[in-house]
Amino acid sequence: MQFIQSTGENTVVTLKDRLDYSTAAALMEELKTLVGQDIKRIDFHCGDLAYISSTGIRCMVFVKQKIDKNVDLDVCLHHVRQEVKDVFTLSGLEDYFEFVD
Repeated sequence: MQFIQSTGENTVVTLKDRLDYSTAAALMEELKTLVGQDIKRIDFHCGDLAYISSTGIRCMVFVKQKIDKNVDLDVCLHHVRQEVKDVFTLSGLEDYFEFVD
């Protein structure tokens, strides 16, 4: 599965179905390719994401910690289902990311 749909200053990452142990490693490998690039914004499109585990959340935190390290990066999660957003809330990360409907 390919997650990154477009790259450049505004990068789009599409998440579908489940982001858990079985899919997070592939996403992480794609996200690692963004380190060091001149990216200003990453938009995670989550409308078709039904489930996220702590392993999936770790991928999102990686983006904020590693890619945002040298640039002022905006990370937005779009169209997040309530049950997925609840996982961020339970993890204490609801204010760490920007959620956009």
